[in-house]
Amino acid sequence: MRTPFLVLSPVLLAAPMAMAERPPIELELDSETVLVVSALGDDDQGANSEGFLAETSLIGTAESVLDNGVRLRSRIALRVQKDNPFRPGFSGGFGTDPAAAPGAFSGFSSGPVPNGDGDDLRGRFETAYFQIDGGYGELRLGKDQGIAARFFEGAPEVLSHARADNALLDPTGLSGVRTRHDLTGPSAKLSYATPRLLGFRAGLSYTPEADADGLDRRPAAGGALSAPDTENAIELALNGSRTLRDSGLKIDGTLAWSKADTKTRFGSAPYEDTETLSAGLRLEQGRWSGGLSSLNSGNGLPNADYTAWSTGLMREGDLFDISIKYGEAEDDGANLEATSWRLGVGKTFSGGTKLALAYLDDEIAGPTQTQSNQGIVFEITLSGEMFALTSY
Repeated sequence: MRTPFLVLSPVLLAAPMAMAERPPIELELDSETVLVVSALGDDDQGANSEGFLAETSLIGTAESVLDNGVRLRSRIALRVQKDNPFRPGFSGGFGTDPAAAPGAFSGFSSGPVPNGDGDDLRGRFETAYFQIDGGYGELRLGKDQGIAARFFEGAPEVLSHARADNALLDPTGLSGVRTRHDLTGPSAKLSYATPRLLGFRAGLSYTPEADADGLDRRPAAGGALSAPDTENAIELALNGSRTLRDSGLKIDGTLAWSKADTKTRFGSAPYEDTETLSAGLRLEQGRWSGGLSSLNSGNGLPNADYTAWSTGLMREGDLFDISIKYGEAEDDGANLEATSWRLGVGKTFSGGTKLALAYLDDEIAGPTQTQSNQGIVFEITLSGEMFALTSY
């Protein structure tokens, strides 16, 4: 619980200096609640599905702009999540070998499935950072996503949490596609991003210890007798954005690379440096948008590469939006292949309410069996501003 106060302390220390120049301080508290209700096929093949999942977030922001144009910002986010207890933080076991080591990026192993006891409801301060933004770029210090994840580009989708790739909530228990380059999760880090010049922006992050037990990243939970310890992670990313005037086509793309020291937290697995490369593209024109993304990670183990890609298309309509998305992944270390696709419709209403309904199909072919699950998922998002104040 000390982390938010440590991150807010630079803002509190900067406040007397800011008050001398009388700049206003903007305070805001926002909330978001997401409910996922699904009607899926039976679990005869061993898939551990969950009919009801949920997440709620509280996001607090304090911001002030000094007379010289420098923007000071502090942000804290508390997330409470009821996810699939058999797939904590996306990780999972898909075999029977208790000594199997999970990949340092994917969290997959050929070990047994986690028992899921008492692990379906978790709360975390996933964000708690201080930011300085000026003419020379943006500097962040604290708990936050790495620059590779922040610069991510890919295909849009009407679902925000139970989506085909990079799922935040996993109703089927078979989500296996991750193209978002998130090596370090919400661990404390230092990040820098340049101003956007000629449509391009570069950034880097350094994470001393990538050991945060995140809601969406928890690779150590994928193994019973071995787990990775990731530290000294460096991330580099480049993002480009351009709009063609004649056609109105907007193009956003990104490239990202990361490398981290990885060793055994416990057990005797032969962990090595984890190197990851990713790319993404998003196109928008009028009401149409689409994209693709791909990722390859050495996964911190010999001959254990994790490779994933996804693509999709979406159209915004007057009555509702419609999207289709498909993705595949392969983990050589866990000896598994995963596929996932969604066909959905969604509608955004005034007041921060969004509804989405989709048909989903997830499959993971592991070393001992192939598991699949299909059905309907209904996602409700309620978001809004709870509190706002300008202090002079």
